[in-house]
Amino acid sequence: MPRRTLLRHAPLVAALLLAVACGGDRAEPPRKAPPKAADLPTEDVAPPPDARVDLTRDRQEHRKAETFSGVLPGGFPKTLPLPPQASLVDQGPGWVELLVPRHPAEVQAPYLDLLRRHGWTLEPAGERAWSVRHDATRVRLEIRAQGPSTRLRLAY
Repeated sequence: MPRRTLLRHAPLVAALLLAVACGGDRAEPPRKAPPKAADLPTEDVAPPPDARVDLTRDRQEHRKAETFSGVLPGGFPKTLPLPPQASLVDQGPGWVELLVPRHPAEVQAPYLDLLRRHGWTLEPAGERAWSVRHDATRVRLEIRAQGPSTRLRLAY
């Protein structure tokens, strides 16, 4: 091929190569949305068996206020009231120790008043210690701080 012919067709060859490299000037056909699935048939069903349950007629649990946590030994005086929120933390023959999650200043006076209201008499028996009596039952009460809580020792 003569050189002149080649130079005359060079712009056409360059345009053709560019069109092929860039994908040409043809536009892609628009993408179609996926075909819709056929709607599922609707079936009527009966309501579930518990749909008509009346919860107001259901038996409800009603707990008493929990004022003590633990199991007291068999010989512990049953008539001796215990301070609210007390937990049994230790026991031995003839004594128990309770822990109340409040400062001794918040426990001592209310607990001593509680004992008096239940018919127990109190006699001082040392610093933060009392001899507590009801009929023939005698108990020695000691109150001491244990961190931010109060520890009570009841010897019966």
